Amino acid sequence: MDNQDKQSWCEYGEDLEKQFLVDVSDYPVSFMRNPAKSENKYTHDFYGMFPVDLKTIQTKFRTADRYGIDPDYAITINRKDIERYYRLYKNIILILDIRFESDHSIRFVSLQTLVRHIKNNNAKEHFYKDRVDDNQGNAKSSFVFDYRWFDELQQR
Repeated sequence: MDNQDKQSWCEYGEDLEKQFLVDVSDYPVSFMRNPAKSENKYTHDFYGMFPVDLKTIQTKFRTADRYGIDPDYAITINRKDIERYYRLYKNIILILDIRFESDHSIRFVSLQTLVRHIKNNNAKEHFYKDRVDDNQGNAKSSFVFDYRWFDELQQR
């Protein structure tokens, strides 16, 4: 194909988009063609549907400085939740609805990013002293993250 033949490259790109949808049909996520492509072939190609879980976080982790994280930006996510996600939903996205008195932001992060922070020892594990003998299903530990590590969902 001639590198200067834009029309041919656009048509080839459309064929690749169709093939991509076939190739990912067995994945545990879904993609659909952007309906706006029929009117604007230069708009983004797809919408993706991934498993998503919402975490509403209203309390700062005040002693996070023990773990090298500024308490103004510290959040926790239970170990047992991360383990369950990893077992069941490897492609899950977490929506973090952070509602601190001094800040409200909505962040999003993939499970893979959380696991990478844990493996790289950026996120430290906090064990709850009052839950050592818990038999009610409460998490016995959580990982402490700085929510600024994660992308913020932008308004229109």
